[in-house]
Amino acid sequence: MKELSFLQRLEHIPILKIATLYILTLLLAPTLPISRPIFQHVLQALIVMTLLTICCYFFRGKIRKYGYTCGYYLSIILFGIYQFWRNDPQVVINHFSHLEADSYVVKIMEEPKIKQHIIRFSAEVIGVHRQGKFVPTSGRLMITLKLSAKNFLQFGDFLWLKGDVKRIAPPRNPMEFDYREYLSKYLIHHEVFVKSGYYRVISRQETSGFSVFGLALQARRYFLVKLRSHLKGDENFAIASALLYGFRSEISNDNMEAFTNTGTVHILSVSGMHVAVLFGFLSLIIRQIAWPLYLKWLPLILLWGTIWIYAFIAGLDAPITRAAIMISFVLCAQYFKRSFSSLNSLIIAAVLILLFAPRAINDVGFQLSFLAVLGMIICAPLVNALLPVKSSILRFLRDILTVSIAAQILTTPLSLYYFGQFPTYFLIANLLVDIPSTLVMYAGFIMTINPVDWLNEILGFLLEHLIDFILCCLKFIDHLPFSTIKIVPMEPSILFLAYFLVFSFLYAFQWKDKRYVWLGLYCGIGMLLINGKKWLVSNDSERFRIYNTKHELTMGYFKAGRGIVYSTFDSLQAKGLQYACGREIALLSAGEVQFVPLNGRDRKNYFVTLPLGRVAILSHPKGTMSPADLVIIRKNFLYGLPDVLKQIRPKLVVLDGSNSMEKCLLMQHMLDSLGIQNYLMKDNFAYVWNKENL
Repeated sequence: MKELSFLQRLEHIPILKIATLYILTLLLAPTLPISRPIFQHVLQALIVMTLLTICCYFFRGKIRKYGYTCGYYLSIILFGIYQFWRNDPQVVINHFSHLEADSYVVKIMEEPKIKQHIIRFSAEVIGVHRQGKFVPTSGRLMITLKLSAKNFLQFGDFLWLKGDVKRIAPPRNPMEFDYREYLSKYLIHHEVFVKSGYYRVISRQETSGFSVFGLALQARRYFLVKLRSHLKGDENFAIASALLYGFRSEISNDNMEAFTNTGTVHILSVSGMHVAVLFGFLSLIIRQIAWPLYLKWLPLILLWGTIWIYAFIAGLDAPITRAAIMISFVLCAQYFKRSFSSLNSLIIAAVLILLFAPRAINDVGFQLSFLAVLGMIICAPLVNALLPVKSSILRFLRDILTVSIAAQILTTPLSLYYFGQFPTYFLIANLLVDIPSTLVMYAGFIMTINPVDWLNEILGFLLEHLIDFILCCLKFIDHLPFSTIKIVPMEPSILFLAYFLVFSFLYAFQWKDKRYVWLGLYCGIGMLLINGKKWLVSNDSERFRIYNTKHELTMGYFKAGRGIVYSTFDSLQAKGLQYACGREIALLSAGEVQFVPLNGRDRKNYFVTLPLGRVAILSHPKGTMSPADLVIIRKNFLYGLPDVLKQIRPKLVVLDGSNSMEKCLLMQHMLDSLGIQNYLMKDNFAYVWNKENL
């Protein structure tokens, strides 16, 4: 039988064209200048185009051939735009942000996270009180409040609260984590900090009706309590919770960094591997039962139901939803004795998720999850063909390596684009971790359903030692030389060339076409040229930063892979500093950075001499001031400032985040009247200065 060509194989994936067009539309939708009138026009065009397409279907000849086809694809594009923007505050008429409210009534929509008497959660704003009237609204809000012992909050609770609701701020520093973009994927665009006494519980979750999601959270809470009773170590419990249910908020920063740097952090997010382990575990049990003929449908229902219950308990994130959908296809194909296409089911899973959550297209977890599975489907057979083995043990080890290599092939470019790092020893780490983590999951699943305490004690002892072994291995690998390669994150053009290279080589290897080898090489040469130019420019340039670290001051100078950082933080590892600018400091200094602490608690002036000029850091008028090129004003230093500036004669004055907005505006007005250039950092981006010497 003649082997099908590449295009013929694509024709056997009927949903591919629709999925590709729909996904491309979702990717490009954020670039559109949307507003409520434009959105209404899109909706009207979608309705008209759909009706015209249906009418064209009943004609014959060219009208059906061209009219129906064009209308069909235009309808998908318009539908994608509609899907992406339909829940955005700009187009939702009754969104709470359109009203000036005195107070808000909200419903908690997730399990609250508690840290040091501070609780955070997202909530649906069901209404606002405005001028003594209650107005029903919609929209989600991120809430932070101080927790009192009297008010334990949980999913489904209704609250009354009062506070200053603000739009979530964008990142204020280069390479800072974009928290606004992250929350926008969950349709959250606003946040509020509620003081003690400015909120109260209106009704509890128990009295607010039945909720599938609430029931799933209660089940997870029950399983976690049972797991906690048999694990002594807090960190072991945190890792076991993440391995079994994706609940990883309690894992320490050091251990999380070890998982990230070794390329094994995926095992802490409930994903396809977890569902596959559960599926295999249940299948093993069900096979041992001799089902009567009239109950042959029962194993399908039991497996299908358990997989989806587990997916709900784990939070229905994109990776586990994708895995649950794919395994559902496997079960149906086995039951009805039909052929099964992994690639087809993967595409259907992606489309189903994006129909219900279109903004998931921009979620890094969604993208990496689907690329990893796509890599396994496409690349795993090729890797297996290169490594033929006969021994069952060697075949088992080869399969573990194959999965890791195949997943890494397609996820590496995207990881470098988002995070700028690559785990060098990912193969060794996955080989050492996959088997123990699978045993942890098997033991954990047995523990959750087993009522015998003495057996659970044994399983808990086993879990403790398996997790200790995993941590020991990962920390050893993490401390090896060159365990993690860190680079400046890729540009979009390089990312495009990288994937063109990967798919060119895969196509050439699969279909034995040398032309695509050359095409891949040309892409590689293009990447080298772009990166080479960037490296030459970066290696011979000076960079100066005044980072926006709110009330603290952090200033850095970088050249030729070395840096010096001045800060009122106690150390370079301080959480606030690392969150705001730690990533860029590490990349610009290549690890060779000198840290100079400034006493942030005292009102003290500092004078720093850098190769680009002299910097004066002023917080009070004391002593004689010598000339400086740049002045940083701190702690509302306004009295006597004009006289001080006359002595210093700066070229630029920066007002940092320790000043109040009221004082900043007064200082700006005064500086403008003196004709001195100034830069306000309060609620603004960091001061960035680059000098390219080439």
